[in-house]
Amino acid sequence: MMSDGASKRLYNVKEAGKYLGRSPWAIRHLIWEGYLPQVRQGRRVMVDVVDMDQFIQRHKREGNDGNDLSPEEKGPNNGSSR
Repeated sequence: MMSDGASKRLYNVKEAGKYLGRSPWAIRHLIWEGYLPQVRQGRRVMVDVVDMDQFIQRHKREGNDGNDLSPEEKGPNNGSSR
């Protein structure tokens, strides 16, 4: 246990999923597709919290004009203005 107040830096796939709000399989896909680097020790796969924070920053958007929404997300008018 970390009783000295040190924070955790490496997360397993399940923990990384909770951190990013994704399933463990989604985390695996992000690793396989090169979006998240992995730290391996034998068969154990870990993800660095710094890399997860950088992933969040790279995919963060300022505002939303609705152009990237699906028709269902746009609502009953499908994003068209009248």
